[in-house]
Amino acid sequence: MLPMGTIMALSMLLAVIINTDLVLFRLIKKLPTIMLNIVAIIVLCSGLWNVLWYAAQHLGEFWGNAALGSGLLMIISSGYALVPLKLPRWLNSVKPVVLLLLLGFFLLYAVTIYQL
Repeated sequence: MLPMGTIMALSMLLAVIINTDLVLFRLIKKLPTIMLNIVAIIVLCSGLWNVLWYAAQHLGEFWGNAALGSGLLMIISSGYALVPLKLPRWLNSVKPVVLLLLLGFFLLYAVTIYQL
C-alpha cells in the first residue's frame, strides 16, 4: 500500500498536468472528457481529505499547514478541470499562480519522500 504522502504528491502532480496548457501536455487534453473528469474528481477528493482530515488534526504543525495549503490548491485546481466556466473570473486569472504553487507543494512532498 502506498503511503498517503505519496498519494497526495501524485494527486498534486496530476492536478498540474491536467490543467496546464503547455505544449508538452496538450496530448492529455485530447483524452476523453470522462477520463479527465475522473482524474479531477480524484484530485478533488485528495484535496478534501488533505483539508478536512489531515490539516484539521495537525493545524499549526508544518505538515498540517502544508496539507491545508496544498489541499485548498487541489480543490481549486479540480474546479479548473470540472467547472471552469462557473468559477469567478479572478480565480481563472490566477490559474498560473495556483498551478505554480501546487507544483511547489508537489516538489516539497516529493523531495521529503525521497529523503525518507
